[in-house]
Amino acid sequence: MLTLTLPLITPDDVVGPLSEFVQDVVTLDPVLLQLGVFAVLLGGVFALAALGLTLIFGVMDVVNFAHGMLIVTGMYTVFFLTTTFGVNPFLAIPVAVAFLFVVGVVISVTSIEPIIEAPQENQFIVTLGLTFILLAIIQIIFTGDPRSIALDLGRIDFYGALIPRGQLYALVLAVVAMAGLWVFLQKTELGTAIRATADNRDGAWYVGINVPHIDHLTVGIGSALAGLAGSAIVIFSPFDPFIGESYLVKAFVIVVLGGLGSFPGALVGGLIVGFIQVFGGFYLPGTVNEVLIFVLFVLLLYLKPTGLFGAREV
Repeated sequence: MLTLTLPLITPDDVVGPLSEFVQDVVTLDPVLLQLGVFAVLLGGVFALAALGLTLIFGVMDVVNFAHGMLIVTGMYTVFFLTTTFGVNPFLAIPVAVAFLFVVGVVISVTSIEPIIEAPQENQFIVTLGLTFILLAIIQIIFTGDPRSIALDLGRIDFYGALIPRGQLYALVLAVVAMAGLWVFLQKTELGTAIRATADNRDGAWYVGINVPHIDHLTVGIGSALAGLAGSAIVIFSPFDPFIGESYLVKAFVIVVLGGLGSFPGALVGGLIVGFIQVFGGFYLPGTVNEVLIFVLFVLLLYLKPTGLFGAREV
C-alpha cells in the first residue's frame, strides 16, 4: 500500500524562526537586504515562467500542462547551441525563443486545435501526453544527466548585498519580456485581436477575426515565453530534463495567485512565491517554505478564488 509522508511541522519550527526574523528586522540585519535581492531576482524568473501559461489560458481557456517541458526545451536549445557550435549564450537566447515559437505553433495546429472545444479533461490528457513526448525526446538526445553552462558573470555590490550578474540579467529579460508583451497586446492590431479573442471568442468570429490563427499565434507566443524563461535560467543555474515539473508547479501556483489570465498578477504572484521561497528557505527548517507556498495557495483559493487580479465571473 502506498503511503504519503508529509513533513512533520511543529510549532517550534515556525515560532523560533519567526522570532529570529523579527529580531533581524528590528536590528536591520544586512542579511535582509541580501535575501530581498535574491527574492526579487528569483520572483522575476518565476513570473517569466508563468507568463506564457497565463497568456494561453487567458486567450484560449486551455491549461497547458506541457508548459514545464517547453521551459526545459528552451534550456536545452541554448545548451546545444553553446556546446555544439560555440554560440555565445546570450546570442543563443533569441534563437531558442524563435525555435520555441515554431514548436508552439506546431503543437497548436496538431494537438490543441483538434481538442479546443473538448472537455477540459481531454485537454489535460493531450497536453500531459505532450509533456511525456518532449521529456522522452530530450532524454534520448541529451540523456538524463544534469547539465550546466560554464558561465561566470561575476557579482555586483549593492550596498553590501551581492547581486549575481546572471540572475540580474535573467530579471532584466523577464521585465523586458513583460513590457514587450504588454506593448504588443495594447498597441498592435494583432494584439488587439488577441485581446478581443480572450474577451469573447464568438464575438471575435463575428467581427472577422480568424480565431484559429489567433490561437496558433497565442500558443506560439506562450511557448516562446517559456523558451525565454528556460534560456534565462540556464544563465545562472544547472538543469536536467526533470526540472520542468518544478517550474510547472510554481507557474500554476503563480497564475492562480495572481488570477488566471492576468499579466500583472503573474508578476505579483512570482514575487510572492520568490519571497516565500527565499526567506522561508533561510529562516525555516527543511522544506517548510515549500509548504507555506501551498498553504498560501489554498488559503487564497478559499478567500478569493479568482486570485489577486482575476475578474469575478458573472
